[in-house]
Amino acid sequence: MSTFYTGNSGTSTAQHLDFRVWDVNKGAYTDPSRFTSRMRVGDGLLTDQFSVTSPHGMREHPLHGGWKMHHGIDYGTPTGTPVTIQGGKFLTTFNDPGGGITSQYSITDDDGNPFEILLMHGSDSNKVLSDAAITNGMPSGADPSAPSPVADQTVPPVNYADMSASQMNAEYDKLRMAGDVFKTEQAGMAMHKAHFNK
Repeated sequence: MSTFYTGNSGTSTAQHLDFRVWDVNKGAYTDPSRFTSRMRVGDGLLTDQFSVTSPHGMREHPLHGGWKMHHGIDYGTPTGTPVTIQGGKFLTTFNDPGGGITSQYSITDDDGNPFEILLMHGSDSNKVLSDAAITNGMPSGADPSAPSPVADQTVPPVNYADMSASQMNAEYDKLRMAGDVFKTEQAGMAMHKAHFNK
């Protein structure tokens, strides 16, 4: 059981722990509320010792403004709070793009479904072990929302030189619609990268 030390929020608002859960089967973040009892500080539950400073759900972004989805639950933990995950298998630690260091753990629920817990905004007391999160045993990007099976998908290149104007418009509409639907999803980004080769 690896200990995670909170404290470095980087560009974020104040020192806190951001607790997130990735549903491996669905390939998406899930409401982490049912997993909060996994977090321990000493012999007690973290949730009995520290208050929620930002719940899961839509919120006005504290730095950039505008309503955005907050995939985690934030807790007002001071620097150096030692957090462990009960029943979690430690996977790795990596630099958090939002500030500090992230630790990643694999767990299963009571039905045997796989999930990954992310503890974000850790202090420099956490040793960085990899460049990225681990999904399906392979490094997959800054967080598990970029699983390698999606990122590795290829789309045949489109030869625009041989297309009529109406075919080009239809192709553009497909890409635009995919971008509208998936603009925050890795699958959509993979499509766009494959078509535009960047």
